[in-house]
Amino acid sequence: MSAISRTTSRTDTTPREDLSRDVPARPAAQPHPSWQFQDQFDLWIDWMERDSSGAWHPAQPVTHRTFRTREDTLRHAERLLQRGEFPMERAMPVTLVRNRREALLSAFREAEGDGVTLIRDLTFPVGEYGLSVRVTRERQAQPVRAAFASAANPLRSLIGQPVKLTVLIEHPYDVLSRAQGLLDVSDRAARIGEDTQLFSASAQVNGLPYQSATVTVPRGLLKKPLLYRFERLPEGDES
Repeated sequence: MSAISRTTSRTDTTPREDLSRDVPARPAAQPHPSWQFQDQFDLWIDWMERDSSGAWHPAQPVTHRTFRTREDTLRHAERLLQRGEFPMERAMPVTLVRNRREALLSAFREAEGDGVTLIRDLTFPVGEYGLSVRVTRERQAQPVRAAFASAANPLRSLIGQPVKLTVLIEHPYDVLSRAQGLLDVSDRAARIGEDTQLFSASAQVNGLPYQSATVTVPRGLLKKPLLYRFERLPEGDES
């Protein structure tokens, strides 16, 4: 058998490929440890300016950094605020005098967000501008690479979910086919509706659990590989 083949037959009786039978999609597989979500903390510092009504709007970014822990994020933010140097393209770089740095730092320490996705939220007036300092938190799955037959295969996290499949050739990204529907996965197959794709057990899968996964199938030394891109459909786009 070749590395990959494709069948849409509903009469296939091969025991290993029972996904071609008319059965409902199963619920998602037991979560694999590599699919766990992890906190990501972001520090955003931007210059703001007021409109005619007095509302603040972004004018120019200053910095954006990502951290793994809340403590590291807040520590780095305080170091930047204590330094008091904030580049601005529209004027000379702004360096706050000591008492203004201390006021900015104090205001940042007292600032609050919703405590879940927004940790700190502050807009500090500096002349005609405002300095926006925000600390946000987002829970994200980390990229996973695994063989198709592996329990860590990120495609398995989409079992029972509405997905869109795009089959294409890597660069120049020639799309060969598309399919859409609920996903079911076995050790060597992925089924969407009447469309069943068969893969070798060792086919490589890269993806973000619960979001998307791409199965890469080589086509020979001088040919670009085939990509089978599975993407979870947003709510309301299942039809």
